[in-house]
Amino acid sequence: MESLNLFKEMEIPRGVKRRVKERLKPYVKDAFACDLIDKLLSLDPTKRLDADNALNHDFFWTDPMPCSLDRMLSNHGQSMFEYLAPARRGGRAMQPQPMQQPARQQHNEGYMDRVF
Repeated sequence: MESLNLFKEMEIPRGVKRRVKERLKPYVKDAFACDLIDKLLSLDPTKRLDADNALNHDFFWTDPMPCSLDRMLSNHGQSMFEYLAPARRGGRAMQPQPMQQPARQQHNEGYMDRVF
């Protein structure tokens, strides 16, 4: 195994419980996904999952099972990004409508939120 010098030199508080799963629960509803992320984010390289064990995790062996992208995407007949997608033959082209934003004070002129 490779040298673990950097991990051994880190000053990590001992005896503190990891809270990765607790923090992820509001965002990740699947318990297996939460467990997989927790095991992949382990700081100790000897306890962290390697690629082979990660692919054999229960997350990848429960429904819905992984399938071919060709089969999965064949159900979608049009782009999910219609605003930016080119017009299709025989169909009407979508005309982008100018976005109207409410007037607001600019307190940080270099930052702008955009939703695409």
